[in-house]
Amino acid sequence: MIAKGAFTLITKRFAGPFWIRRKWLNMTQWFGKEQLDEIQFNLLRRLVRHCYLSVPYYRKLMNERGINAENIKALEDINQFPILTKKDVIRAGESIVSTKYPRWLLGRAFTGGTTGTPLKLRRDIFSIGNEHAFVRRQWDWAGIRLTDKCAYLTGRLIARPDQTKGRLYAYDPIMRELILSTYHLSKYTAKQYAYAIKYYGVRAIVGYPSAVYLLAQTCLDDDIKLQVSVVLTSSELLTEPMRDTICRAFNCQVFDFYGSAERVCYIHTCDHGNYHIIPEYGLTELVKVGSSNNNEFKIVATGFWNMAMPLIRYDMGDIVVGSGNGCSCGRQFPTIRSIIGRQADSVITSSGRRLGAALLTHLLYGVSHIIESQIVQDTLSHITIKYVPTERFSDEDLRDFKNLITEHLPSELNVTFERVEMIEKTSNGKIKSVVSEIR
Repeated sequence: MIAKGAFTLITKRFAGPFWIRRKWLNMTQWFGKEQLDEIQFNLLRRLVRHCYLSVPYYRKLMNERGINAENIKALEDINQFPILTKKDVIRAGESIVSTKYPRWLLGRAFTGGTTGTPLKLRRDIFSIGNEHAFVRRQWDWAGIRLTDKCAYLTGRLIARPDQTKGRLYAYDPIMRELILSTYHLSKYTAKQYAYAIKYYGVRAIVGYPSAVYLLAQTCLDDDIKLQVSVVLTSSELLTEPMRDTICRAFNCQVFDFYGSAERVCYIHTCDHGNYHIIPEYGLTELVKVGSSNNNEFKIVATGFWNMAMPLIRYDMGDIVVGSGNGCSCGRQFPTIRSIIGRQADSVITSSGRRLGAALLTHLLYGVSHIIESQIVQDTLSHITIKYVPTERFSDEDLRDFKNLITEHLPSELNVTFERVEMIEKTSNGKIKSVVSEIR
């Protein structure tokens, strides 16, 4: 853990532009709208130029549509590009990866997201430091210092799913992070995690709302007092009952934030409790959905910093409620009222474990040639994984898929794999990644 922590520290904070970007972000957060628009415009022109010169997919698209960097004279000119879907990126394959960087220098990541669709992503090494600087800005807004200890209830695998004895957590003294296995989270292990948080003197908890909620409810039920100063949540819908329970259990403020592995959009919560779209991170468009009477928008965003695999006007598939109001925090960033596009059920096992939607979509990481997927639970001991394969999906891909499930889910869950033509959509046109039929 020490060696891994040292490598993470060097990669995030010293091998790239972390400190330069961090200083810049501390300054730009107080810029006026005109200054922020100018930053976005310059970054957008740089991105479009880069895409034409080194990304085959975009060079072909721009030639067909007569687009070049000189055509971009205002932020609205981004509309010359079509909206990009996850299926478009999957079909594009390596053609949407920049030829500027040697492949061995690129990092790989995968996303399932609320659509449940696995997507392989490429990242250049310098984007890691930039990303960390933006993440730390949310931490700064929440009052968390670089030296503060944080506990993480996210999708990091610490022990085998069937392990029931021994420590189900690990502490990284270099990054000062307590990693708690969300795969083993239940009302029984939550108590063990609470005592670990107390033992290590953790100041902040970061995690999926469903996981932090279970921990909070356990602390309330068992009268466990934790000296936690702040909670940060992401990757799932944070409901008001969840927020209220977490606040009561830890007597602190909750900062909910939105981001994605695609790295095109960030939405942070300020210390006044309002959601802010981060303009220096990308150009985020809110596209109206549904009838004209509602105030719901889908997120379409263009990321500025991952030049290895740039995504222009990428449809995140997530829905937000618009605001249009300013914020008394003084930042001139666009605001939204709430994020509603990540609603999903959890899987509950017979032993009482609760596996949240964000955690379960991690099971699809690394699986190739799947268009859409969904997990359906009908009993405490059984789930069905529905998946829509591409034409290139092979028997080997299916074996890899099954192996990932076996490695990550406890044996008390029986799994059926069902190949389907399509996954049923919600009224918002989304796919619910986890559906519970247990009543």
